[in-house]
Amino acid sequence: MPLTIAAVGTETVLQTGVELGGSTRIEWTRTALLGLLSYGLLAGIGALVLAFGYRALTVRQLPTGPAVLLGLALPTGWLTSEAVRHGTVLADSPLIHYTTGSYLLGVLFAGTIVAAGGHRLGDHLACGTYGITRVDASGPVADLIRAAGLSAVVTLPESIDDAEGYPAVDEAVKRDLEGRLFRLPSQLSVPELESRVERRLETDFDVGYVDAVVADDGNVGALSVGGRRTGISPTLGPAQVAVAISGDPSPRASTGDPVEIWTDSDASSRLVATGMLRACVGSVTTIAVDADDADAFEPGEQYRLTTRPEAGSDAHALISAIQNGDETVTATRIEADSPLENEFVGWIPGTVLVIERDGDVLSLPADNEPIEAGDTLYVFGTPETLTAGLESPSGVEISDSPETRE
Repeated sequence: MPLTIAAVGTETVLQTGVELGGSTRIEWTRTALLGLLSYGLLAGIGALVLAFGYRALTVRQLPTGPAVLLGLALPTGWLTSEAVRHGTVLADSPLIHYTTGSYLLGVLFAGTIVAAGGHRLGDHLACGTYGITRVDASGPVADLIRAAGLSAVVTLPESIDDAEGYPAVDEAVKRDLEGRLFRLPSQLSVPELESRVERRLETDFDVGYVDAVVADDGNVGALSVGGRRTGISPTLGPAQVAVAISGDPSPRASTGDPVEIWTDSDASSRLVATGMLRACVGSVTTIAVDADDADAFEPGEQYRLTTRPEAGSDAHALISAIQNGDETVTATRIEADSPLENEFVGWIPGTVLVIERDGDVLSLPADNEPIEAGDTLYVFGTPETLTAGLESPSGVEISDSPETRE
């Protein structure tokens, strides 16, 4: 029995580690200081990268709190994994011991200090790299600027409209914009204020399109916003559908090339359909085919794609340019006795792409083509241009979906 008691006591002293001799205490202290330095640098590097990337992407400064918390996530995550795998975080100190607690508090303290410094350094490096001028909107300098009239406050209207021809913006975003104040330089002209407000909303609120009308007093009298046009549906032609199949196209095939889809069987290979290559991710390929051919594909079937001999079409490049630009295509029907009746096509703002007249289609009509009652015009232009030129005459009716195309 005495021998057993002595053995247990010796084991307890070995687990605490720091209760041994002076050399063990010095070794533990050296290990702890190196750990504090390493984990602090890890948190600082994480905060630096986050601050640099946030400033580069948004041209805004990342708040210090999120940067420090995200920076501390790196060392704390590593220490948690060490505790789960080995049951210790430093040398032979048990998890439930004051030495481990002191070490963890030291890691949090050192990581917070270094992460705060990394946040400032990352933001400074991003500003220097991308030529971003930092402006402090608070403090005595900002108060003096406002008192001297060097900045102007622009107020958004209480009602936000949807831009014609664009997807609707989420109601939460429009509620956030209603009545919002923006501080801009006071020496800007009305067109410059409109441009600044539009760019600000597109950048800060991730809005695809903004049309702002600034009044003479500097406030925004009317504001319409539209979402970003995404998806493949607006880019498909009439009676076309997009089908995702399993099959790799030719390495030389690119988006917009005409392709043939064959069954992947050497014994009974047959032509399934023809179409146009739209996208390819791994072994999944998206093909635009006629609507009648959509049912020709079998689920789970493997297909083989070959490039057709015809030259590839540049239509997808034109569609992509239209989709990424501010312009949209709006269908307008000319009623009898409309002010636009008997006017020439060249008078219409924007570009008239198509005229539907008595079942006939006139593509890209000449500027001297007269407009007749009953015509449907498909006009390409920015929403503000189309609104200013087409909505002002009382006899013109702007049609809604489904005649409005993106």
